[in-house]
Amino acid sequence: MNVIWYKRDIRIYDHEPLAKATASKSPVLPLYVLEPSVWQAGDLSQRHLQFVIESLYELQTQLQKRGATLFVAVGEMEEVLEALEATYGDFTLFSHEENGTPFTFERDKRVLRWMRERGHVMAEYQGYGVTRRLKSRDDFQKLYQIHVQSPVHPAPKQILSADPDEIPDLLTTDLRMLERYAAPGERIRYGQQGGEKLAHETLKTFLEERFETYNVHISKPMASSTSCSRLSPYIAWGNISIRYIYQQSIKQMAQVKNAFHRRQLEGFLSRLHWHCHFIQRLEDEPEIAHETINPAFDAARTEWNEESYQRWLNGQTGIPLIDAAMRCLHKTGWVNFRSRAMVVSFVCNTLLLDWRRPSEDLAMLFLDYEPGIHFSQMQMQAGTTGFNTIRIYNPIKQGKDHDADGRFIRRFVPELKDLPTEFVHEPWKSPSFDDLGYPAPMVDVSQANGVARKVLWGIKATPEAEEHAMKKLEKHGSRKRQHQQKRDSAKTKKTTRSKKAKNEPEQLSLFGDDWE
Repeated sequence: MNVIWYKRDIRIYDHEPLAKATASKSPVLPLYVLEPSVWQAGDLSQRHLQFVIESLYELQTQLQKRGATLFVAVGEMEEVLEALEATYGDFTLFSHEENGTPFTFERDKRVLRWMRERGHVMAEYQGYGVTRRLKSRDDFQKLYQIHVQSPVHPAPKQILSADPDEIPDLLTTDLRMLERYAAPGERIRYGQQGGEKLAHETLKTFLEERFETYNVHISKPMASSTSCSRLSPYIAWGNISIRYIYQQSIKQMAQVKNAFHRRQLEGFLSRLHWHCHFIQRLEDEPEIAHETINPAFDAARTEWNEESYQRWLNGQTGIPLIDAAMRCLHKTGWVNFRSRAMVVSFVCNTLLLDWRRPSEDLAMLFLDYEPGIHFSQMQMQAGTTGFNTIRIYNPIKQGKDHDADGRFIRRFVPELKDLPTEFVHEPWKSPSFDDLGYPAPMVDVSQANGVARKVLWGIKATPEAEEHAMKKLEKHGSRKRQHQQKRDSAKTKKTTRSKKAKNEPEQLSLFGDDWE
């Protein structure tokens, strides 16, 4: 018996475990297990489960067309394995490697140990351009290219199904069992829906036309909602593979004659690379999900203000663009990259609150929550890596630059919908402010940012922080400019902050230099 363990890879096309399991001519049992310990670990929420269930309904249909049946269970994985062994005796477990949190990584190791101790085979396959047990970061780029350029696996035309009359009692084909599970957090009505068909349709519309203003609108909170690929939740939950997206994008680029449009696709392909780059970081050091990459920065955030935190989390800061972004997240599960960086900078830098609690709550809000990207980006935007530029955003300036007419703010902060544009970014200056029902600013942004800048850059310049930064840079940094950065570090140890920023290691460059 070949059991296919679905996790964050809910699809049939370019699914190597499915392809290998069906090729062996043994009966196949596709399986999704809702593990309570995983769903109660603090980073997953009801909106994620909603997306997963939508994806599973479509997977169920696609498998049935090929003669197979999708089974689901609610329970811990070891419990399910014991039921499978009691029913079938020897079986092989096929799965993708899950590049997830320390919790899921430990779970995978327990499952592998359970299988080996009982003499069963567990066959794991690479899911992203991420290499498990990577010996040297110098090899990442080469191995990434090998993965994304390797042939995709077609969906099997026919699958030899397990006998439905010989299934463990713990398993069921009724997906409504999953719908009854009470995951933390809230459902959303306005977010993207899950499923492989929608994933491929989204890629198709992006490559046909929407990509043409990808770089131009990537920082605009409204325009980016259509000009960005919007593939992120489908990638995060495995409705579509990075390899297929990469190859389809390369194919489209070969047909694009307009140089400007080609640059948009080049920018998109670059971000596919960065996607795997950041996940590789968590794969190599799972502890960064909970531990500060450069512990010297823990000294910057020693006090906690729950009232300030709740105002940020619920979009009640009195700073319109921050509140619009946070309310948009609650409602849709998505904001563009710049908005994500800005809300993290506000809570961790402007308010100087520790990054861990915001990290958990944002993970539950982001429909496209991808642990490897999430925790790396949280620490980058909170300025705790020590080897990246410390970005401290002024959300008032960001609003004027990227939501000049206030469309995004008016959409998600209805208290300001009738306010003239001249006041929409600074409503407290309006003569009618007291009648708006909108809170006054919880902080003087310029003043608070000045304090944060002094504190964080002061820590960054300490010998302890610099020594730790160099070690982490060697382990995790991009190799594209590594040698130049080492030379620069020796020459610029005492330079000004602005000069130092120019010599920072390469990071996902979406912003230019207008964050302050």
